[in-house]
Amino acid sequence: MEMKLQLERRIQSCINDLSDMVTGHGFALTDPDVVRKSMELDELILEVMRNQRAATKKVH
Repeated sequence: MEMKLQLERRIQSCINDLSDMVTGHGFALTDPDVVRKSMELDELILEVMRNQRAATKKVH
């Protein structure tokens, strides 16, 4: 459960950072920092999806 909360916090932090970069500072979506942060968010989401898949397999 702690890992789930940690992932949720990291995902929300990435979303907040991206929002601040793009809407707060006007960075383009192609800006290298925005792309890096977006890739970090993608990796976190994939980690959640893998964990869900693994948990589903354990139930079956």
